[in-house]
Amino acid sequence: MNDVQEELLSYDVNSSNIRKTVKNIRIFFIWVFFTCICDAFIYLYLFKTHTTLLTSWFATTVIFILSICIFLTCMLYQKKKPYFKHMHVFFQFFSLILGSLFGIGIYIINLELTRLPDTLNPFYSFLLSSFLLSFSYVMAMNFLNQRFSYFTALFVPSSIPIFSIPLLFPQNTNEVYSTVFIVWFALLFFSAYVSHKIYLNAEILNLKNRVLIKKSQQQLEESKGLQLQLKNEISKTQTMKNELQLHNHLLEQKVKERIYDFKQMNDRLENHQANLAFAHETAGIHSWVWNIEKRTFEIADSKSDSEFRQLNLKQNNVDDFIHPEDIENYKTLLKQHLKGHTERFEAIYRIKRDDQWCWIQDIGKVVSKNFNNKPLRMVGIQRNIQKEKTNQEKLKMAANVLEQVAEGVFVLDNNLCYLEVNPYFEKLLAYKENDLIGRHLFDITLNNNTRTQKMYSLITQSLVQTGEFESELQIDFTSGKKLVLWVHINAIYDEKNKISNYVGIITDLTDRKKQEQRLSYLEHYDILTDLPNRFYFKQQLHRYLTHYSSTFKNFAVLRINIDRFKLFNEFMSHKEGDELLKRVAHRLRLCCSNASLIAYLNNDDFAVIYNLNNSNTNIHQHAQNILDAFKQPFDINAQEQTITLFYWNCIVPRTWFATR
Repeated sequence: MNDVQEELLSYDVNSSNIRKTVKNIRIFFIWVFFTCICDAFIYLYLFKTHTTLLTSWFATTVIFILSICIFLTCMLYQKKKPYFKHMHVFFQFFSLILGSLFGIGIYIINLELTRLPDTLNPFYSFLLSSFLLSFSYVMAMNFLNQRFSYFTALFVPSSIPIFSIPLLFPQNTNEVYSTVFIVWFALLFFSAYVSHKIYLNAEILNLKNRVLIKKSQQQLEESKGLQLQLKNEISKTQTMKNELQLHNHLLEQKVKERIYDFKQMNDRLENHQANLAFAHETAGIHSWVWNIEKRTFEIADSKSDSEFRQLNLKQNNVDDFIHPEDIENYKTLLKQHLKGHTERFEAIYRIKRDDQWCWIQDIGKVVSKNFNNKPLRMVGIQRNIQKEKTNQEKLKMAANVLEQVAEGVFVLDNNLCYLEVNPYFEKLLAYKENDLIGRHLFDITLNNNTRTQKMYSLITQSLVQTGEFESELQIDFTSGKKLVLWVHINAIYDEKNKISNYVGIITDLTDRKKQEQRLSYLEHYDILTDLPNRFYFKQQLHRYLTHYSSTFKNFAVLRINIDRFKLFNEFMSHKEGDELLKRVAHRLRLCCSNASLIAYLNNDDFAVIYNLNNSNTNIHQHAQNILDAFKQPFDINAQEQTITLFYWNCIVPRTWFATR
């Protein structure tokens, strides 16, 4: 009963808080509106300018505040009052949005201050931020102290940028202002908490006083009614006394008749009880009786329902033998039934038996109430469902593993047709499960060439003969996907050692293969010029020198440098220098199309290898062609840039290979 009273009291306090908050929050938003305007005027007064970003934030904040004020006004004057839990969620949401807008505003103000060459930026940051937040926090303490969560929802997102200023905008702060910020906002937060507690305690005391007054009035009226009933009962008692004497003789005769009937009923009940006890023992069901008024709980022994174990609830708490994770749900369901909200009580929870937690199913019903409709007695049954729960958990775990595993899992029948696939399999191959069920393993792949058909034939042969297949495959699917997969399929045998099903797992290797190709490219090529790098150049040059080839036994190496590239890079910028290197690399590809290798070594250094084995052009002619090609200027950022090259060459004659 105390729990019910506390619940009603909490509901009244919450309802009162919500009603007061609806009235006060409008005033709070009006104060915040004027605070934002004042902060904007201070910014304009200090810097004589405004930005699009700051103006957008100010307009958004003002529109939000005015919209909320209009919304709350409509809520106050509508006939149907909203449920206070919904309003509580709305107020938390409004506070969170307003706090987020303040946080964004603080970030924008500090961002704009960093663009102003002023040594007083820390002071201006402190002034604008502290004015906006401090005044808003003080107003929130006055008008939103009904719920501390409103203040917290406003405080947390709006204060995060304050504590992040030293990291994001170190030029806008110093140690003194940071310390003042922390101490001041900590005091405001603590003051808001204390203010909320004081208000809440006062509200609770006020409601308790009203409840006590109401109860005293009810008790006074009840006492008057009892006095009147007592007078009526006295007069009735005298009348009944005379009637009882008359009926006493008749009752004695009827009692004798009833005793005979009771003996027959008792015999039938004993037979019925024996049958019921046997049924309960067979099904693992134990009956129980709860005397709510005396706070005693009796549960039937496992062998016979006629033997009861009694538990005194005055000395033993249900928390001692019900699992902590199940106690809240148990109490909630029990309260709902005791209040008459449900037809019967039914719960599944764990209890401690022999120092172990055991799952049971509990079903009961109130069978006796007093004149005030208060439950007095409740009966029910318990059933041990530990084995069912264990099996259910195992099935659930297996299903979760199949659903969550990051690999494609599929089940085939003995004809290699799909029976079941997991979600990752559907996602990976871009098929729906309904499109796969009943189709053959290779019906969803493209097998329009001889090599693919031969590979599928070998897979089928391996599965039929050995019951297992495992390999890396590159497969084209009818869905349009081309994947590199690691496929592992195993057979499942029945009790006659015959294959009944196949279970397969596929792992996507496509991204890993692409990554390996990307790493190989980065190892041998320069990203800026898209030419082979120094490592690849040395590797190829070593191969040309150490591996004899009849078609490549006389070649020349041409080293090319851009004249005064370092000065160009310093004068223009590194960005223009990189652009020039890209243009040089592109022009080298055009004018050296017959070269065996073009490489970018570093800085302004390029290298070209020519095969002179069957060429009518000597190395000097090749070099002159390159110089002629670079007489044309480069257009870099709408400016023509003319560069000159200098080079040197090295010729590897045929005698090199003969000597080696």
